[in-house]
Amino acid sequence: MPVYISTLPEGKTFSEVDLQQLEHFANALLQAVGRPDLELSIVLTDDETIRELNKKWRNKDKPTDVLSFPQDFPDRDIPENVQPQEFVKQIISGCKNCQILGDIVVSVDTAKRQASQYGWSLNDELKRLILHGFTHLLGLDHEKNQQQERKFKEIEEYLLSKVEEKR
Repeated sequence: MPVYISTLPEGKTFSEVDLQQLEHFANALLQAVGRPDLELSIVLTDDETIRELNKKWRNKDKPTDVLSFPQDFPDRDIPENVQPQEFVKQIISGCKNCQILGDIVVSVDTAKRQASQYGWSLNDELKRLILHGFTHLLGLDHEKNQQQERKFKEIEEYLLSKVEEKR
């Protein structure tokens, strides 16, 4: 299963991060959508680097927790009347020839602060952010309006339930 995890800047290490656990989680997400063959890249970085990426790609000069760079899956709106599992099936079947899901960039610095704030482990927060980025890579955007935000969260919950089912 082609999940690649790297760091930026190159050579930076995050010793407190369980890379094997994150890779397993990402592979489980690919399995959950029925496409374990898709290529997915996860980049762990710091606040300074993600701020630079956020400024370059989103014109926001501040650090963020996660950025997503989709590849083969087109942007789409989530219809109001469709259930998450049906919509995920539609997304996947509509992109049979897709090979690359895309890249998820996560700030470990921000994830540490958020994990502390939420009262859970760094690795759990990193998995939450990977799930969020993964949902964006399917072509979905929660920032369009409240209805899209609600449906986006429903799809995240559905994907998480599918991953937890496999444990």
